Amino acid sequence: MAVRKMGRQTRAKAHGSGRVLLPNWVVLFAVLILLLSGKAMCDTDPLDCSDDDDNDGIISTPGVPVCSEEDRNALLQFKASISSDPNNVLADWQASRTNCCDWTGVTCDGSTGRVVRLKLPNQDLQGTLSPDLSALSSLQVLILDNNDFSGTIPSSFGNLTSLQRLCLSNIPSLSGPIPDSFGQLSSLQLMDLRSDALTGPLPSSFGEMTSLRNLHLYGNQISGPIPESFGLLSQLYNADLGHNQISGRIADGFAFGLGSLINLYLNNNKITGLPDNLSNLTSLQWLDLSNNPLESGDAVKGIATAPLISQIELESCGISGPFPAWVSILPQPDITQISDEVTPSLDLANNAISGAIPAALGNLTNLQYLDLQNNQLNGSIPTSFAQLQSLQGFNVSYNQLSGEIPQVSPFITFDKSSYTPGNSGLCGLPLAPCA
Repeated sequence: MAVRKMGRQTRAKAHGSGRVLLPNWVVLFAVLILLLSGKAMCDTDPLDCSDDDDNDGIISTPGVPVCSEEDRNALLQFKASISSDPNNVLADWQASRTNCCDWTGVTCDGSTGRVVRLKLPNQDLQGTLSPDLSALSSLQVLILDNNDFSGTIPSSFGNLTSLQRLCLSNIPSLSGPIPDSFGQLSSLQLMDLRSDALTGPLPSSFGEMTSLRNLHLYGNQISGPIPESFGLLSQLYNADLGHNQISGRIADGFAFGLGSLINLYLNNNKITGLPDNLSNLTSLQWLDLSNNPLESGDAVKGIATAPLISQIELESCGISGPFPAWVSILPQPDITQISDEVTPSLDLANNAISGAIPAALGNLTNLQYLDLQNNQLNGSIPTSFAQLQSLQGFNVSYNQLSGEIPQVSPFITFDKSSYTPGNSGLCGLPLAPCA
């Protein structure tokens, strides 16, 4: 059985059709437990950019909203910046229709008439992002994903101080830097700018976005170091900075205040190391550093100090020399403390690790996936591996191992591809019997 690569999408929850009525005190107690659990935050948090999700946490006073003149003019300026509207989604945005609260994609507060949502995803709109949108001073949700805007993100968007969700992903012609003015977005909880063409450094002002919980910057061309101010984002639980040009060793201050961080994706960058002490990352469970030029396993020894770390991806990091000693002292958190999105796993494939596999690795009894393929390992598979009864995926192919494979489940049930090619000296099920 080959090692499964885990995705980043929330797993669907299967529910039965039967319903059991519980006493109120039981329900209240269960809710309290969920609120106190980091696992609950990761699995149930509604922060995303789905255009059919109107559960934004916005409280709008009931009533018949009448559009404010300031907001109507701002929206008409946005329409004027659109050069192509193939779906005619803006056809009802007319100056003669004075109540902009009835326009497609617009939601207003029933009491004030101020625009609180603007949602126009997946419309193939072409043009630029009008800086006049910053006049929507009550705007809480801005979703313009999967359109064809060109140019840059206006720095005036930093004036949208009521904004909670900003979704501008999958806009391949959206370029330039992330505005430094975004530090003013102190109410922002979700920023999704993935798969654009953004360049330049991460602004140090990021640390001022103190409500930020979910950050997606995957697949841009952002460069330079991660600013130390990131350590001030105490509410941040998910950060995806993968597939950029982020470089250097991550500063020690990065770990100071990120106590809510559960998932951290830094893969496919130019990062050379981590702080030696990550003990303040008390919620960190999933760390992806694959395809970074680490070279030495000691560059990331701080991983072993993160108390809940469970899923570690260090594939293709150029790690050479003996097996990193810190791997043998990784914490073993109780599985009930781990998010449903996280699978206890260790991926060190495609490096240049040499020598023997340490027997102490067999103490990581919660591991479900272990990938050591394509290294320079020799010696035998430790007999202590018989303790790894939770393994569902295992791969040591393309090494120089020899001796008998542990003749216990699950090792005898894995496919031959878990052990070969390579390792010509290995024997025992599922390979040929030992002489």
